Amino acid sequence: MSDDFENIVQWDVHTDAITPQSEVKDPLSQFSEETLLSPSLPHNDTNNINVTLTESPTSPHFPKSPLTSHSKAQLPNNNQNGHTFMHNQSDNMPELSTMTIVIDDPKKHQDPTAGTYVTYLITTTTTLETFRNNGQPCSVRRRFQDFVWLHNTLTMEYPACIVPPLPDKHRLEYIKGDRFSFEFITKRKLSLQWFMNRISRHPILQCSQSTRIFLESNDFRNDKRAQSTYVPPTTSLINSIGDTLVNAFVKLKKPDEKFEEMKDIVNRLEDNLNIIERLYLRINKRQRDLQRDYTSFANSIQGLSALETSIRNSLHQFAETCKAYSKVMKEMSEKEELLFLNEIHELIAYCHAAKDVLKARDQKQLDFEELSRYLDQAVLEKERILHPRFSDRGNITEYVADKINEVRGISMQQAKREKLARLEKKIDELQNEVLRTSDESAEFSSQVVEEFSLFQKTKLLELKQGLLAYADCHIDFFQKGMDIWEKILPVLESIDSEKGDGEVTM
Repeated sequence: MSDDFENIVQWDVHTDAITPQSEVKDPLSQFSEETLLSPSLPHNDTNNINVTLTESPTSPHFPKSPLTSHSKAQLPNNNQNGHTFMHNQSDNMPELSTMTIVIDDPKKHQDPTAGTYVTYLITTTTTLETFRNNGQPCSVRRRFQDFVWLHNTLTMEYPACIVPPLPDKHRLEYIKGDRFSFEFITKRKLSLQWFMNRISRHPILQCSQSTRIFLESNDFRNDKRAQSTYVPPTTSLINSIGDTLVNAFVKLKKPDEKFEEMKDIVNRLEDNLNIIERLYLRINKRQRDLQRDYTSFANSIQGLSALETSIRNSLHQFAETCKAYSKVMKEMSEKEELLFLNEIHELIAYCHAAKDVLKARDQKQLDFEELSRYLDQAVLEKERILHPRFSDRGNITEYVADKINEVRGISMQQAKREKLARLEKKIDELQNEVLRTSDESAEFSSQVVEEFSLFQKTKLLELKQGLLAYADCHIDFFQKGMDIWEKILPVLESIDSEKGDGEVTM
């Protein structure tokens, strides 16, 4: 029985509590580089980062998000509430609709009950029919806890989707300082922008009712509470079986090579990203050490000017040049951390999300395999009772049970009939569960295949953005550095070996 079911297993699932579905072609086929990387991606303008955290007229200025999301899709057809599954087809993803999400203008709030928190202005422009402002910008304010709600809700609604991860709530590993500092909020805002970009580029998640509520609801507290009632609980007979059959120590009997290869790809990607992160941090440390050395060098030149009075002005201007060069070097390091290192961190977290979905797929297959094993055991036990063999007489457990029944005055035939009735009921339940888990795990795996394709495309896009941002940081640094050093050349060339620099000024 289990072999028959295992042979028909094909894996795919799509779930949405109240969001409909549709069938379309390649979900990212409508992307062009101009669409994906405009209008304000890091490689286009690493300097144009201006947004304010508003608390008072003297509040500091925060960078604008260097990333905005753009994508295309079509609203899926209506389906029933609860977990729904998509058929195993190559074109089972809905199309991407145009969706632009910009996170901007962080504001700090003081609340007597909720304490101090920061909200972000989220402006969405989309052609999705489910949004009330079809094609027109819609702006709402959300705090970090609201992003957490969206992430958790999407994870429950779409267990087979690779839901983008969120940054840590209380700290980011690459940030030093309090959570209301300029640096922390800037980096968190950028991470939240990447989170929303990934959702807007996902043909299923962008159509979710939870996403719509998050992006346009004016009564978010009540709407999100109502939406939570649509998220269906997951129930299974396997949860009620008194055995530790589903745990981290149980291995799949028949692992699928396709998904094993996916795990290997994600693991190798994560390993390489960790190496890149470690090497970049080493490079960045050297850059910062060099920047501090230039500052010390400038101070030393300034001290020399007090001794060499004949060329005091030239030495002073040379010291100022070194300080300016040190400053642009520091700016380069900070921009690299913001636009490149953060991108690497987000990709590593994205790998973790992909691994979680692959583990969930394995769990679906494991549920099916273990239920099939229980079904086989129940069928064999029924056959043994109906057609006992001589070898069965050596079963000490059955012998003791028979003796206990004799002491209780229960006839052997009556006990046999009762046991057969219980087995029939158990077999019927297990057969239904095996069929259900077979279909569910097959559909889950098919959806995971689609998700992995999206994961690969998103990975390439974000790697491209990060590397372009890194290159732009260096280009900008060297251009500024060249301008700085060119300005000091006339000053140095004007020094006379006898008269010194006179009154030369830059």
